[in-house]
Amino acid sequence: MNSLSKKQKLILVDDDAIFVEIAKRTIEKTGAVESLKVFPDGEGAISFLKEHQSEPDIIPDFIFLDINMPFMDGWQFLDEYANFVNALSKKPEIYMVSSSVDDSDLRRAKEIPLVKDYIVKPVSLDSFKKILTNQL
Repeated sequence: MNSLSKKQKLILVDDDAIFVEIAKRTIEKTGAVESLKVFPDGEGAISFLKEHQSEPDIIPDFIFLDINMPFMDGWQFLDEYANFVNALSKKPEIYMVSSSVDDSDLRRAKEIPLVKDYIVKPVSLDSFKKILTNQL
């Protein structure tokens, strides 16, 4: 199986129900997804990753992470994630996905080595395809 036909496992961490629904439909259209889990805040995603940290077949290939969420926002998620990332049996690529175009958010995300890239919403079908097929 080459990288173009490999089906990916994703986690989408975002509390915006409209964005989540549009993103789910757009991601499904890529045809590159095996499974997609959605968490409305970082806390649920952290719990899931910790629970399955030794199961590489369950750990996602990609995490799409919003910044502004209740309970645990994207920055807090990254702080907590950094504490156990080395214990994960597989290292997902993390993309910050936000409607914020604030330069301070972009700079902060680029300074965090765990973040692969920062994407401004809305995310196009082509952008998801490029990410999921490693064509960036």
